[in-house]
Order: sequence, then C-alpha cells, then structure tokens
Amino acid sequence: MKTPESQLTADAADKLIIQSLAKLDALALGISLGVLFGLVIFLATNFLVLKGGEEIGPNLSLLSHYFIGYEVTPFGSLSGFVYGFLGGFIIGSLIAVLRNFIVAVYLHLLKLKSSMSAVNDFIDNP
Repeated sequence: MKTPESQLTADAADKLIIQSLAKLDALALGISLGVLFGLVIFLATNFLVLKGGEEIGPNLSLLSHYFIGYEVTPFGSLSGFVYGFLGGFIIGSLIAVLRNFIVAVYLHLLKLKSSMSAVNDFIDNP
C-alpha cells in the first residue's frame, strides 16, 4: 500500500514528466526565433552603418548572396530583418514539429514495450 508521502512524490514525478514531454507550439517557437534572427541581422547591420568607415561590413555584405536585395545600409537592415524573420520562423517551426514527432514516436514505443511486457508476463504466468 502506498503511503501519502510516496503518493505525493509520484504525483510530482508524473507532473514533471508531463511537463517535460509537453508539445511545443510550432507557431510560437517560429515567431520567437524569427524575431530573434531578424533583430540580430537588423542590429548588426545598423551597428556597422553607424560605425562607418571606408568599406562597411565586407563580411556581412556576403548575406546579399542569399538574401536578394540585402545591403549593408539602413534600408538593407529592414530587408535583413524580414529575411532573418522568415528564416528563423522556418527553423523554429521545423524544430518544434520534429521534436513533437520524435516525442510522439518515443511515447508510442514506450506504450508498445509496456503492452508487450504485460503480454509476456501473462504468457509466462498463466
């Protein structure tokens, strides 16, 4: 028979497991990573524009090979934000969807394993 203390510990453990295996919201993770990636490109571009110099941001200007219309200019920082947001949104959404899929497969395998164990116990001890 379970004591009240062990029941509380089991409930806390169950809550912890449920919280750790909860589904990720693909839209929320996509938006948050999109804003983060967009802001990083936006701020890096504006920092280099404000810093100035002979040649502004030769390394950051390489993004123009991937982001059509991107330049290390104030207007280019806005297009960089849009491209960063889109890239971050896609990456965040994919991370959430893949993580949810992997957790679902893992839980399905655990249920299958436990049901097979119950069948084996029944066969071994009729």
